[in-house]
Amino acid sequence: MQLCTRKPQMALRSRDMASPLPLESHGSATPAPNLGISFTDEDLLLPLAQRRNLRLHPHCHCWSKLPSDLIQLVFDRLGFADFQRAKCVCSSWRSVSRKSQPNNQIPWMIRFPKGNGYDYCLLFNPEEKDKMYKTPNLGNDFTKNVCVATYKSWFLMQPKYKHIDEDCRLNLYILDLLTRERINLPTFVSGCGLICSILWIDEKTKDHLVIGMSEEDHAISFKRGDNSWKQIPSLSGIEECFSMVFKDHKLYCLNFGKLKVFDFSGDTPFRVFKTSVSDFLQPPRPFGMRMPGTSWKDNVVHSKNKVVVTLAGDVLIVKCRRPNVSKIWEFKIYKMVGNNQWEEIYSLGDEAILLDLGITLLAKDMEGIQKNSIYFSMDTILFEDQYDKTEIFIFNLDSKQVHLPHRSVCSSFPCSRSRWFLPCFKRE
Repeated sequence: MQLCTRKPQMALRSRDMASPLPLESHGSATPAPNLGISFTDEDLLLPLAQRRNLRLHPHCHCWSKLPSDLIQLVFDRLGFADFQRAKCVCSSWRSVSRKSQPNNQIPWMIRFPKGNGYDYCLLFNPEEKDKMYKTPNLGNDFTKNVCVATYKSWFLMQPKYKHIDEDCRLNLYILDLLTRERINLPTFVSGCGLICSILWIDEKTKDHLVIGMSEEDHAISFKRGDNSWKQIPSLSGIEECFSMVFKDHKLYCLNFGKLKVFDFSGDTPFRVFKTSVSDFLQPPRPFGMRMPGTSWKDNVVHSKNKVVVTLAGDVLIVKCRRPNVSKIWEFKIYKMVGNNQWEEIYSLGDEAILLDLGITLLAKDMEGIQKNSIYFSMDTILFEDQYDKTEIFIFNLDSKQVHLPHRSVCSSFPCSRSRWFLPCFKRE
């Protein structure tokens, strides 16, 4: 697809901006960021000067004549924005770039359109603060579904409640947002859909695993090779589970009584650990005192509690709460330090929490991601078509401030909801 900009950057022709990724620019262009490599003006213009047969200093560095394997090592280390800039250095760099893909390590935001008739969504890369990318041709039924889980660039899509038929038959599917590859899943019957679901997929083999709660009473799963959804009897005692994380073949399940961990490395899952969380995690009161002139949505006490597994394997529980008639979210983080033992922590160090995925990311000295921060989005089934700018943001634990890096590019696009995800452009 063509990567288009409204205002082509100086010294770069529009044909130099072609991209192998199915993304279209949706916003104004910005000056190219520093690629992390020291280029001079002469270096960047050197291939053009050679084509004009200019006499150059014999010791001048010629970037276009670097060995292709060395150039590919450079591309393999670049994020999305720097990758797009670097491939425009010269024709030889552009040729090598076709053998590689960006090495993305930062969360992106996806914004889903509001209303019917749309087959695209918008992506926001925090490295490029004044630009959004459009992902076209996602299917005619795209806006009739809602994303309930992500894994890299794969999205687990489930029908919105207003589009579920009278028989409560649900047809879920998995969609690769970048390649538009789609995997349809078998139909299952549920009055409330798949709750607190997780998605895992192998990029090479396309082996996949989907797990979630059905009717809040039992866990069901589907993996490649199955003919239908199956209950998981070994996942007992996780009724009313509201948060799951799947990492390193282990499933972490959280409800208001216990945190339980199950090992999925074999044919039959089995429990390996459980601990109590009741000392600091209680069911919230859904409504506060009704204030005159307030809507039902504003009168609801919003809350979100998530289990998170860090890079080192530590287990955290993040409590998020927004009182009624308030736009301010409150956060508390608890770390497991032993069986039935938790302590409140106030810093993540050089990591950041990607709350929807239940993981942490390394954020030290990396452009486009803020360390010691929580990447937050609120996904509630009660207001699935109502977007609120206070429901997706970055909360910095040092300053206790909320950051909205997407504000300048999001105001003109009506959307039903947004969320953070971790796109992967490599297919390894």
